[in-house]
Amino acid sequence: MSKVSRSVLPFTPSPVERPLVDSVLLLGVRVDCLERTLLTRSLLEFYREGKRGWISYLNVHAINLAQKNEKLCAYLNKSLLTYCDGQGLRLGASMLGKNIPMRIVMSDWIYDVSLLCESNNLRLYLLGSTDSVRRKTVVALQALFPQLQIVGSHHGYFAHAKSDDVVRDINASRPDVLIVGMGMPLQEEWIENHFANLNVNIILNAGSCFDFVSGEKRRCPQWMGTIGLEWMHRLFQEPRRLWRRYLLGNPLFLWRVLRIGWNETIKRGSRA
Repeated sequence: MSKVSRSVLPFTPSPVERPLVDSVLLLGVRVDCLERTLLTRSLLEFYREGKRGWISYLNVHAINLAQKNEKLCAYLNKSLLTYCDGQGLRLGASMLGKNIPMRIVMSDWIYDVSLLCESNNLRLYLLGSTDSVRRKTVVALQALFPQLQIVGSHHGYFAHAKSDDVVRDINASRPDVLIVGMGMPLQEEWIENHFANLNVNIILNAGSCFDFVSGEKRRCPQWMGTIGLEWMHRLFQEPRRLWRRYLLGNPLFLWRVLRIGWNETIKRGSRA
């Protein structure tokens, strides 16, 4: 876990539809080129301006899923913002001559979001993971942020028929920010299917973030994340669940990027 600052961040909202940030198109998915501080400030801007929508993380797995899941691809591109949560994306973009300034990991950014909510009296609801992990996550966040208003939480292992009950519980809690950690693409499907009935402004997808906040799973050493080897750390922890994602998915992503780069080179050559 990165060090959490206790100071109130100097947020200054601006009256814009979206933060004026550059973006790159990577295999048909928009990736916004964001610094972590700008991402946090943008969340508050959206809330203060009364915008409704979702902010999405992107990694190699997300891009791969979007290649064969048109609904997921459309969902990601409809996000208020999409941020890079993986060094593999930065590598892929650089292979195409594009720059994504940094990797923002949700398991770190959730502490910025919690500080933001605590400092600005925003109400937070957590949805996802097992009941035990969900409870430990609430305890862990409130230990760090005693004034944080976590107004409700619910595990993510409920039957489809129970979704309306979960939506009612969320609405009764009146959160300003909803964090959904069910894994991709289930969490995105759930958010989009129920968004119209949710009385919440901003929704964040979180993947397995609660597992790390609660201490159920170990984060990789910082040096491994910095050089793009967090996938290896996670693979060692969960080989049976993640081997396809990483051992097949990572090379597939790089091959797709190389193919695009090769095609663009050929096109430039034919125009010369």
